[in-house]
Amino acid sequence: MNLDFYSFLPTAAQEKCASLIGDNNVQIKVVRQRKTKHGDFRVQRGKPVTITLNAMENPYRFLLTFLHEWAHYVVFTSYRRRQKPHGTTWQNTFQALTTPFLTADFFPEPLLKPLQKHMQKPKATFAADASLVLALRQFDPPNDKKCIFELEEGILFRVSDGRIFQKGTKRRTRFVCTCTQTKRRYLFPPFVQVNEM
Repeated sequence: MNLDFYSFLPTAAQEKCASLIGDNNVQIKVVRQRKTKHGDFRVQRGKPVTITLNAMENPYRFLLTFLHEWAHYVVFTSYRRRQKPHGTTWQNTFQALTTPFLTADFFPEPLLKPLQKHMQKPKATFAADASLVLALRQFDPPNDKKCIFELEEGILFRVSDGRIFQKGTKRRTRFVCTCTQTKRRYLFPPFVQVNEM
C-alpha cells in the first residue's frame, strides 16, 4: 500500500513540504496503521533512504510525524551515523524544520500553543507530551475510546487485540495494569487508547 503522501497533509502545508523534499533521493511511503509507531526512518545498504508514515485521518498529526522523520533524514545526510537518534542535533534540526510551520496558516489555534511549547525541547515521541496529545486528539476522527489516564483505578478495559486488563496504580510515568486472563502485569503509557468495559 503506497498512498499519495501529499493527500494526507493539511492542504496549506503541501507546497512547503514539497519544497523540503525537493530532489532528495529519499522514498516516502504511506503504509497501513501500525500499533507501535506513527512513522520511521530507515537506511539500508544499497537502497534509497526510506521514510514510512502511517496513513492517518488527522492531517496535523501526519504533518508532525513527517517533520519528525524528515529531521532524522536531514541529520543522517549531514552527519551519517555519528549522532544520537533523538539527541541535541536531532532536536535542533526538528525545531528548525518545524518553526516555519508554527503559524495559524498551517495549524489551528488549539494546537499552536501546545505545539510551540513542545518544540522548545522536542521529545522522541509526541506521546510523552500530555498537552500536545490532548490537543491533537481534538482533530482525530471521533471514536469511543479513552486514554488509560482517563480511566478510574480498578476499571476494566479492552485493548485492540481483545485482551482485557484492569487498571492499577501509576508507577512514575506509566500505569501498572493486570491482564484478567493471565494475571500478568504490564506497564501502559498514559495515552494508549482503549475501550472501557
